[in-house]
Amino acid sequence: MEMQTKPPQLDDFLNPADIKVAVSGFGYEEGTCVAWDTDTWTGTGDPSWVRHGVVLRCYLDGTDINRTAIEGATDIGDPEAQTAVQSMKQHLIAAHGGRYLAALQDEIDSLGDPQLLLAKDPVHQEAIYQRARENTAPPSLLALIAEVQAKEKDLLAVRRRYAIALWRYIAHLYRHGLPVEDIAHWTRESAASTERRIMCVPTVGAAAITGVEQKTWSGYVARDQAPAPDDHVGREPVWHISTVLRHVDTRPGRPGRPPKQA
Repeated sequence: MEMQTKPPQLDDFLNPADIKVAVSGFGYEEGTCVAWDTDTWTGTGDPSWVRHGVVLRCYLDGTDINRTAIEGATDIGDPEAQTAVQSMKQHLIAAHGGRYLAALQDEIDSLGDPQLLLAKDPVHQEAIYQRARENTAPPSLLALIAEVQAKEKDLLAVRRRYAIALWRYIAHLYRHGLPVEDIAHWTRESAASTERRIMCVPTVGAAAITGVEQKTWSGYVARDQAPAPDDHVGREPVWHISTVLRHVDTRPGRPGRPPKQA
């Protein structure tokens, strides 16, 4: 049976407006927030001149996921503290979105390599399929082949959902100002690969980000209901990720849907 976890829509990811900033942690048990409090500095340095610091604590659904202390700051309004709060918000957004990818990756890992149910050696696997083609395989082996093929179908489906989620996750992190190096860290891809994904979004990526099928996106582009490609890689049209996000942000209704013609 195909697993049911769906890739998140762009609106499912955490946004800065969803993040609560509370003094001394009040309210963090209720949901996602960034909390801060002023505390006696316990870090390195001479305590005679390092009196206090601002301690920032970052929570995701009540779970403490990050903490930092800023030496010498005495208030949340301190510029250095404000910079740290914004950085922690980005961390929170990335950590929240990463949960969707992790859940899908768990599905992929649970399926493993279905072909190993037949044999570890690819040569033996091919021999088994050859017996099936020649109608010399027993019913039990035919049933096993059918099971493997069903699991292969499930694996293909969940990998597709993962690919869609990854495009949307990268777009969301880019939208909220994470640099390429940080996006690469959270997606576990190389910086070069991440840069290519941002600069050259193919049709499959643009469709995934906007929440439509590939042929639908291509149809929108052909009818000038979506932006023209920014460039081509060979014969493949590509867009900068900011172009795709601009399209999403300016379309009425759900993401990706063009306006109705008068």
